[in-house]
This record gives sequence, C-alpha cells and structure tokens, in this order.
Amino acid sequence: MSSFDSHTKKIQKQFNRQAKEYAQTNQAKDMRAMVSLVGLTKTNASSVTLDVACGPGRLTMAFANHAKQATGLDVTENLLDIGRAEAEKLEIDNIAFTYGSALDIPFDSKTFDTVSCRAAFHHFAAPGEVLKELARVLKPDGEIVIADILGNEETTKATHHDALEQMCDPTHVSCLSKTRFLALFNETGLDVTSSRFGSMDYEVEQWLLHGGPNDEQKREIRSRFEQNVVSDQTGLDAREEKGLLKFTHQTAVFVLELAARATH
Repeated sequence: MSSFDSHTKKIQKQFNRQAKEYAQTNQAKDMRAMVSLVGLTKTNASSVTLDVACGPGRLTMAFANHAKQATGLDVTENLLDIGRAEAEKLEIDNIAFTYGSALDIPFDSKTFDTVSCRAAFHHFAAPGEVLKELARVLKPDGEIVIADILGNEETTKATHHDALEQMCDPTHVSCLSKTRFLALFNETGLDVTSSRFGSMDYEVEQWLLHGGPNDEQKREIRSRFEQNVVSDQTGLDAREEKGLLKFTHQTAVFVLELAARATH
C-alpha cells in the first residue's frame, strides 16, 4: 500500500499524531453504541465481518463478540496498534487488524457477511468510491452498516459547519447530508433496509481534544462557536450551558443490502 493519495496520507499523519487522544474520546469509547450497531445487523456465530476505517477497533471488538471472525481495517498504524493491544488484553482471539485503505480494500470480492464503517465518511474525499469498495467485498446476501454525523441540508450552514470541523481536524472533508447519503446509496446499487437518526451533544473543549488544533486555531474555533450562539450559521445548535460552550451533531445509521437482492 504505497500508492495512497495525498488525502489518505494526510489522514495517516493526523491520526498517527492524535491516536492516543482520539482513542480516549467518548465517541471512540462508547461500547454501548458499538453493541447497538452490531444489534442492528444479522451478525451471528457463523458471520465473517469487516470494520472499515476501524480506528482503535472498539466496533471491531463488538462484532468479534458475536461473529466467527472480525477484521478491522485502517490506514493508521498507531490506531491499529491500540486495537491490537486492547483485543489481546481482553483475550479476543477471533479478531485481526489489517493495514489498508477504504479506497482499495485488500480482500477478495464477496468475502464478508457484514461490512461496517462508523464515524469515517466525513473524512473521505471520494465517498462514492469507498461505497463501491464496501459493496465489492460484501457477500451477495450480506449487509453494510454505516454510521456517521450528518451534514445540514442547507448548503450555507453545511459549509460553515465543515469549515469549523476542518479547523479542528484537517482531515475532515464534509459531512454528508441525508439526501446525499441516499443518492450515493442509489448510485452504488444499495437499498436501505433500515435507518435511524439521532444526535450527539459535545462540550467544545472536549471536542477540541480529538483534533489537536494549535492555540491560535482553538481561539478562532471558540470565537466562531460563540458567534453561533447568537446566530446559528452552522446548524449545530451552539449554546452556553452553565458557562460551557456546547453543540450538537445530528447522526444517522443506515443498514444496506445489495439492490439486486430485491429482484430474487
């Protein structure tokens, strides 16, 4: 895997630098959320699963607790090492962590019963190409589960939101709206079998830790959130509660299958 594009190399640099901090964020450690995602799938003791852009591997481990074999895939070795160490500590022996890109998944076609991708699509410069790869390695009767934050349907608010995200984490590309996700699924030949929508609340100071911006960037980000308390340009419901700056991400989970199944 020496032919990664410039954006993938940027992801490697950012998350190798921030691996420990990212692995300790609430969203990366929320095992209740991971188990809930597994519960939306048909994963059982005979299933072989793949978790794409697995990060520190907590969702991969949740799948391993229900599957025959679970594999996590990521381009960031430091995050993979965290996953390997934690799986070893927990004595999970039906798990593997593999180095590789979501744009070029290093497995044969029609290999996996379940393919998952959580909290990653907003990092992909070519989300449609990633979806094609997820579909390629899926067995004909398999399923894909995608979970991510959503972009605003209003273009102006979405643009302001993405700009804030990029100041904190330069690997952020854009949050896809529900409409955009559905269009990509249709273009890729995937049907939505179930979906659910929710939200995640953050304190700005805690959220800043995942990206590791410098002091000047932190000041600018705080200033923009403060402006959004007065005039919500981002659609993030920026607010002050007990002296703390807070905001809310909208979230979505989609369970998908290959559209061809509907014709059988």
